Amino acid sequence: MRKDMKRKNDRLVALLGAVLCACACLVGCERKEVASPASAVTNAPAKKVVSRADDAAYQAQVTNRIAAQRRTNVARERILARMEQVRERARKALPEGATDEQVTAELENNPRKYPGWRELGMALEKNAEENSRNNAAAQAMVRRRIQREVAEQSSAKQ
Repeated sequence: MRKDMKRKNDRLVALLGAVLCACACLVGCERKEVASPASAVTNAPAKKVVSRADDAAYQAQVTNRIAAQRRTNVARERILARMEQVRERARKALPEGATDEQVTAELENNPRKYPGWRELGMALEKNAEENSRNNAAAQAMVRRRIQREVAEQSSAKQ
């Protein structure tokens, strides 16, 4: 008898839940009317970009800056890999247990034995300068955009 009552209660709860869902779907949020494209063009004010995330031009600038930083970082990794190869060659030429300072001194004192070491060092410095310029330009771009937004917000309040 109890099982029969439990089944009836379960069915009743399921039926009640289905009815509530149906009511919610029927009564739910009203849809906004879709205006015809012709009236939308004539009545639409000029679109004002409020958020940096919505500004396609700003996003393109950010993407370009990220790509430039990525290029300099990839170049830096290549330079460092080549420097490590030359450093390992110098380490093998020195007695076992040589310190990093001794390896660097060997590389600096024997440019003919380790060609390209100084050029790699200069390339690394040039890459660091380029990366620094890219970072400064990116920071300046963001700073200008934030200042422009602050100016727009303060003028809108007045």
